[in-house]
Amino acid sequence: MKIIDIFFILVFSIPIIVVLLYMIFYPRERALFGRRWQFKNENLEPSDEMVKYNRNMGIIVLVFVVIIIALSILKVLW
Repeated sequence: MKIIDIFFILVFSIPIIVVLLYMIFYPRERALFGRRWQFKNENLEPSDEMVKYNRNMGIIVLVFVVIIIALSILKVLW
């Protein structure tokens, strides 16, 4: 039963981690994700503050998600 619980924790957390890593490594693209339709031209460039914000939030949320995953796995093992 423990192995199944750990498997599901990892399977459901991998997509979240992938999105957060995308947010960290490609903050310019992430800043405009889902918002391109609001602008007229194709040469959209987010501000440097927005890029820093996206990268920093990705790092912070990734740390919290990894901690939550680790605690969930430890809870299952105990």
